[in-house]
Amino acid sequence: MKNKTDITGMLARAGIRPTPVRILILRTLVDAARPLSAQEIETRLETVDRSSITRALMLFTEEHLVHVISDGTSSMKYEPCHSHCHDRLHTDEHVHFHCRMCGSTECLADTPIPLPPLPAGYRAENATFVISGLCPTCAAHGYKK
Repeated sequence: MKNKTDITGMLARAGIRPTPVRILILRTLVDAARPLSAQEIETRLETVDRSSITRALMLFTEEHLVHVISDGTSSMKYEPCHSHCHDRLHTDEHVHFHCRMCGSTECLADTPIPLPPLPAGYRAENATFVISGLCPTCAAHGYKK
């Protein structure tokens, strides 16, 4: 069954004009089972050029519609923000796991990021937490260092 998330509504709530390309890109992110890189989005959307994808991802990031995950690889990964908190503070941040063997980055959505206390005057806007190792599939195959 196709994901019924209201993509146009997500864009509108973030103050982003819902163009056909932006809808396609956000739909691809929402339908993905894991965070995607710009290259992975480009592969899935063969008819959309790289510069359009890059511009849309930059806009989505600026308007806090997506989370950006740095998993230790050379490319950033993107996933939709589901907290609908466009006051610049994400409340749906969670830990991610990056498999060093197969290269996948997965959401551990039920594992929130613990925020440490900050010194006076600091205000957190986002946090990332990536654990690296072997995913269940790679671990089951007996891969080692």
